Order: sequence, then structure tokens, then C-alpha cells
Amino acid sequence: MDFGSLITYLDNCNIKYDINENTALLVSIRVGGLASIVAYPDTIEKLCRIIKFVNNKFKYFILANGTNTYFCDSFDGIIISTKNINNIKLDKNEIIAECGASLTGCAVYAYEEGLSGLEFAYGIPGTLGGGIYMNASAFGGKISDVIKECLVYDVDKESIYTLCNKNLNFSDKCSIFVKEKLIILKAVLTLDKGIKADINKKMKTYMQKRISTQPLDIPNAGSAFKRPKGDYASRLIDEAGLKGYNVGDAQISKKHAGFIVNNGSASSSDINKLIKYIKNEIKNKFNVNLEEEIIYVE
Repeated sequence: MDFGSLITYLDNCNIKYDINENTALLVSIRVGGLASIVAYPDTIEKLCRIIKFVNNKFKYFILANGTNTYFCDSFDGIIISTKNINNIKLDKNEIIAECGASLTGCAVYAYEEGLSGLEFAYGIPGTLGGGIYMNASAFGGKISDVIKECLVYDVDKESIYTLCNKNLNFSDKCSIFVKEKLIILKAVLTLDKGIKADINKKMKTYMQKRISTQPLDIPNAGSAFKRPKGDYASRLIDEAGLKGYNVGDAQISKKHAGFIVNNGSASSSDINKLIKYIKNEIKNKFNVNLEEEIIYVE
């Protein structure tokens, strides 16, 4: 694929980019290969402009913080990173944050302003955009509980508009963005006034639980599977005796059966084979169809 026109466009728009970037460096599980171009727009306007330019011309993928994603060995297209679009501001008891703002950063900002409701997000390694996309949840809280509205870019209509919470089609680990060609630009989060000491205590408690139960010291991509109805993927995997099972350097965490970790040089093929094995075993033993939460980009 000839990327000459795209490179010229990025230069003209003053959008930073890298050529032949190793995608393993862009994701928390450290698995991937070379991508033709990785672009780093730093404003919402630049993000929309580049999407409009590449749509129907180039293969592209919008990447948040890469904490639940892994790439194939070679991505012949452009990856558009949102990590530099991360402004956060306050309006009374509402936080207005751009898509690339980190969830932990939003939680800390809320705490500093004495606002409660985002404590559950403290320690989640993803961005607000990624969290909204998959309705991130933890410790009984979820993004859909606090989102008032989202500013979105409609790829097909080439237009920007606002969707309120009820139109975002939130469900367990899902939202309208999973099925529609809509890009999250920024969101308004409505929170409650709280006592800072209580907010801080809750955040510290949640973080300690993460540290004690999750393999945070080993490259991983968070929960590998969505929660099956009425159960937990980690419980099923553990009961099936699969903890520690590996394909190459891709392994089911010995600490938390819901996580797949990279013990050094795991490939996308290793992870794909391991996921297939897990799904087959759980189907055979419990008649449950596990659905991936981790995203594979080809």
C-alpha cells in the first residue's frame, strides 16, 4: 500500500507520526509486530480530520491505551493513537474529559475536587474512551453509571454530535461504539459531592485489591474474557484446572485465571491458540461459550 499521500497529509496537518513502529510497544501485553504508520493527533479536530482522510482509503485502527489489545505480526495500515488527546476540566460536579484521558487520571482528578463516583476506576490502566467503548467496570461500579453524554464523530456521516447516556446502548462490557462506526471524542461525567478522606480510602482499598489479586507485574491485557451470565470466566477457567497452562510464552496467569500474561516473547499466534484452547475446554466441561474481552487487531 502506498502511504505517500497519507504522510504528506500528516505533515501538512502537523500531526506527529512514526513509520514502521513496533506495535508491541503500544500495548500492555507487549505482543505485536510492525505497523506501517502510527499517528499521534493531539487535538479532537486533528483526530477527526485524519479519520475523515483515511476512511475508505487506508486500513486503520483507533488505539486508546492498548491495555486490552494485541496486534498481528504485521499491520499494513495506520494506527491512530488517542493518548495525546487527554484534557480534563471541571464544571461544578461534572468532569469533562477527552477520549485519551486515563481512567485513573480522571479518578484522581475527581478525588482532588472532592467528587465521588469514579473510585472504582482508580487503577484501571485504560483511557476514558476505551472505558466507555467497553463499559469498563470494577468493584460494583461501571462507566455507564457516571456518563452523562458523549461527543462523537460519526465516520460515515462525517459529522460531530452528542449522544446522551440512554442512547449509548450500554450493557455488560459493551456499548453502541462496539457495533457502530462512531468515535468517542470526549465525555461528560456526572459525579456526587463527597468527603475526600472517604474517597481516598476507597481508592486505596481498590488499588490494594488489584495488586493482591492481579498479575500487574507481568505484561498482560486485562481480563481476557467477558463475564458469562451468572458466573465468572476466571472461576470456570480455574475450576477447569487451566491456571498456569501455556502456549509458548502466552500463559493463563497463575495468580488470576481470567488474565493471559506474556512471559517474555509471546506471539499473537500463541495468544490466539491459547484463547481457542480455553474456549474449547470451557465449552466441553461447562457448556459455556466464553466471549473474548481482549481485542485482536489483524
